[in-house]
Amino acid sequence: MPAHEIEALNYGWSILHCLPVGLLDKDSAGTGTVIRPSTVRAYATAAGFGRVEVLPIEYDFWRFYWLEP
Repeated sequence: MPAHEIEALNYGWSILHCLPVGLLDKDSAGTGTVIRPSTVRAYATAAGFGRVEVLPIEYDFWRFYWLEP
């Protein structure tokens, strides 16, 4: 899926700040700031959640999720 303009901006910040800071923890997954729905689903499933839904909230800067056991 191509990146939206805001997502591309967030990737830039992620590469320069969020990802390097996140990698300071030895157990970090190194995901950074921008997490696509497929990655959230994979992490949520691994954490024991059975349902992951992208919420229909119109907001350009963030994506919102609903997770249920």
